[in-house]
Formats: sequence, structure tokens, C-alpha cells
Amino acid sequence: MMKRFCLLITYLWAILSCTQAQQLEIKRDDTSYKFGLVDSNGKTVVPFEYSEIKKTPYGFLCTWYTERPLRMNNRLFALDGKVILPGPFQYITFYNEFIKVEKRVNGMMLKGLCSFSGQELIPCQYGNMILYKHAVIVSTSGSTLDHHVEGLYSTKGEIIVPCKYDISRISKDKDSYEMYRINQNEKAVSFVLFNANGELVVPFGVYQDIKPAGDAERLLYTVAKNGKWGLWHQEKEIIACQYDAPIEFNADVANVKKNGEASLIKNPLKDGTQILIAETKTPSKKKEKGPAVSRYPKPDSDVDTNIPVAKQQAETMFAFIICNENYPDAPVPYSLNDGRMFREYCQKTLGIPSSNINMYEDATYGNIITAVEKMKSIADAYEGDASVIFYYAGHGFPDEKQSTAYLLPIDGDASSINSTGYSLAKLYKDISSLKLKSSVVFLDACFSGTKREDQMLSSARGVAIKVKEEAPQGNMLVFSAAQGDETAHQLEEKHHGLFTYCLLKELQSTQGDIDLGTLTDNVTKQVKRQSVVINNKRQTPTVIPSPSLSGSWRQMKLK
Repeated sequence: MMKRFCLLITYLWAILSCTQAQQLEIKRDDTSYKFGLVDSNGKTVVPFEYSEIKKTPYGFLCTWYTERPLRMNNRLFALDGKVILPGPFQYITFYNEFIKVEKRVNGMMLKGLCSFSGQELIPCQYGNMILYKHAVIVSTSGSTLDHHVEGLYSTKGEIIVPCKYDISRISKDKDSYEMYRINQNEKAVSFVLFNANGELVVPFGVYQDIKPAGDAERLLYTVAKNGKWGLWHQEKEIIACQYDAPIEFNADVANVKKNGEASLIKNPLKDGTQILIAETKTPSKKKEKGPAVSRYPKPDSDVDTNIPVAKQQAETMFAFIICNENYPDAPVPYSLNDGRMFREYCQKTLGIPSSNINMYEDATYGNIITAVEKMKSIADAYEGDASVIFYYAGHGFPDEKQSTAYLLPIDGDASSINSTGYSLAKLYKDISSLKLKSSVVFLDACFSGTKREDQMLSSARGVAIKVKEEAPQGNMLVFSAAQGDETAHQLEEKHHGLFTYCLLKELQSTQGDIDLGTLTDNVTKQVKRQSVVINNKRQTPTVIPSPSLSGSWRQMKLK
């Protein structure tokens, strides 16, 4: 606005000065019928050689024609008669602060940009030109150059991006800044940014790419530098480029991965404590995470001793065990006991080598992703010869709007479960997509929004929610502790979850040599009976086989 005001003052001053010095008048010669400019004394200031002269606020636009080839030509004189643009140009177009000129060369109309003082800002050599407030996209389309490419000038005439890319403006008209994405071979290579004052605050080549970060309201972007991604907002990098993939927020939480390790970060514009300005210091060595510490009594029941030992090793069997107990606001009693003893049975009774057992205590969202990715690596390496057991003890939680079920990581938030939880649908899809001989999923969790102690989780509404049953695919069987609107209870005197205790008891009594049909029938019967007798509540384990196993799963064995 200030620039336009100053420009208007300049025009008014030029007109006033011209009026005080001399008033030029457009005249036509009666003999040649040509137009020229004369001053108040009748002196010719601009010769009579033009077919037309128009007076504009910026000067006199003088036009003449040539016969061979027939062509309109223009030049521009100031209001005092001095030459501004000698030309000839076929077209002269006035903008708020600039003059666009066009000249025909070898049958092609080329474009350039000048100031009102006649200074050449952009040479007249481009086939196309798009003017914005602070920058100009130029194109070789229709020019004498061999192929179509684009470049970027500032409106001051500075070359910002050389003319060999594809360029698009990605900021909105309402934005005070201007942002341009530079692409080559349909791939982003950089972006540049002008602030509201027309200053170049992000030059070409600093970043390799930019994408919206899922927060359009606050104009938050994820940017790439040296192959790593960070966050950018209001002309500055607010989270250093350190992540392996673009950051995208969903409900103000983003899943990120750094050096292969996944985690969650909050939207820094919602939570100021999460703003991590780019650090120059060397990061400290990561502290190894030790075993989780339980606040509950250790396992000391009948299933925790006299564990049968298998005679043979199941070399192609792999176990992934997640036991989440120490949630910040709602711990799960005995979940660590459940997971640790299930691990003992996997190793001793089922004969799974300890190197094939992957244990995740108090698992974060990133830990769950790591577990699934390791599963994928194993499936790829074994090319269909591997089998997987996936065990989870911890909180499940429903998405009330969709009635869908989620595993709740230790760092998850029940109030934003759809972005911080790991959905059962995704888990089943991830595992079933793998080339495995078989996969069995044990879930000692409920998904109705209740705890093992029969209380509601803090973010749940006052009644249990019945979630939809997710259907597994591939060679997968899912055995879960309770139906959709029930609670998965604990067995206080045994220091275990009821479902896990009955599962371990069955493996102990049969030494693991039992088919899945008999195993699930017996566990279901015992859970239903003991839940009613001890907890005075219904708990009904459910078995869901994938369609491909519907006729054969009952004869399958874990070892």
C-alpha cells in the first residue's frame, strides 16, 4: 500500500511539474495527418510521425504502423515529452507499478517488464509472463528458446530462480506473503518465499520441498532439507528438519519417524512446549530404555511355575508381545505379568527361540509401528515359511463416532484416539498383507472404554460402547478376551488378567500340544464361568478366523 501511495505521489508531482513548466498538447499535422506533441509556445516537442497518441496518467502512448510487415508499433513519452520507452514495442500495458512490453521477434511475441522510469526490469525475451505482487513467473513458451521452462524474477528485476524449471504459486490470494514451488521433471526441488514487504526470506535452494502439514488454518508447512523433514511457519523453521518423512497433523498429532524410530509429536501451534527450534549442538546419545517397573505384585500363581518345556525348537515361529501397564492416568493391573509370563510359555512350552521373541513393555505408538515393520521384514525374508503369534495386553479404546476399535499405546491419548491409537483394522490389514504361513492374534483387552477394574476410562462416556468387529484376512485367527461391549477383567488372586490366566493354564495342562479349536473352546468356557463367579460380570472371549481359515482353523496348532 505504501509503495502505491508513493507511486501516486510521484505521478501527481510529475503532472504538476509538467503543468508548471509547460502544457503539452496533442496536435495533428493537416498535411501528413500525423500526430505529434507541442508545448504552450507552439514548439514541436515530439515530431508529427504517429498515427495515434493517447494521453495516460503515466505519459503519452504514441502509436505508428509499418506496412511490410503490417505491424503496430508503440513508444512511450513522459508528460514533459522525454522518451521513457523508445521501443518499438507492439504492445505496452500499464500495471499498478510496472509496464509490460511486448515485441514480435521472428514471428513470436516476446514479453518483458519495465519500470515507469523506463528501466528494464525483465528483458523482453520471454514467451509468457505472470505478474504477482512481489514476483514474476517468466516462461520460454512461444519464445525462440528450444523448450518450455520457467523462471522467477522479483519485481525489482532480480533473478530469483533461473529459467529451467516448472514454477507454481502455492500461497493463496488472501495471504500476505507469496510462496512459489519449483519443480523439475514433476518433482519438487525447492521453494522460495517473499514476505509482506516483498523481501525474499527463503531463497532458492535452501529447502528441497514443501507440503501442507495438515493445519491449513495456521498455514503450517512441512519442509525438506538434505532429505529430512521439519516444520515451517511464518517465515521460520519451528521444528528442525530431522524426520524421515513429511509431517502431517491429524487432530493436532502427527506420526513421525526419526532414523527409523517412530514416535508422536503434537502440533506446536497448539502446544508451545513442543516447539523445537533447530538446534546446532550435537545431540546426546540416546539412553537405552530399561525394563518397565510394575506397581503390582509379581506373578506367583499356579501358572507361573512348572512351565512345560518343549522338546523341539520352532525355528520358523516368531512372537511379538506387547504389554502396556503404566498408562499415565489409568494403569492396567498385571499387564506386565501377563506379557512376561506369555513370553515364558512362548519360549519354553511352544519352543520359540528367544531370538525370535520380540517383547515391548509399556509400548509407545512408535514401538507398535516398529513391531509391525519387523514382522514385515521377517515375512519377506522367510518367503511364506514363517508363522507369527501377536499378543497384546493393555487398554483398548473405541472411536465413539465410528464405533471402531484401537489399541492404546502408552503415549496415546484417548481423547484423540483416531490419531494416537493403532486401529485394529490397520493391525489386521498390516499382518494379513504379509506372506506368512499363519498368524494368531491374542488380545487381552476390551474396546468398550472400560478398565479391568470395571471403571470407565477418563475420556470415555458413561456407558460401555459396542464396537464393530473387524474382520481379519489372509491366514489369520484373532482370539480376544471379550465381546465388543464387555470388560476384560483381571483375576486378582492370580495376579493376571482373566483371559491370559486361562490361556496360560490351558497351555500348561496340555504342554502346548493342543489344536486351536480345543484351546479356544476351553479358554472361552473357563473365562465365562470364572468371570460370573468371581467378578459377577459377563466376559465372553471371541474367535474370529479369516475367511480362508474358516474350515481349517480348529485343527491348527501353535506348535
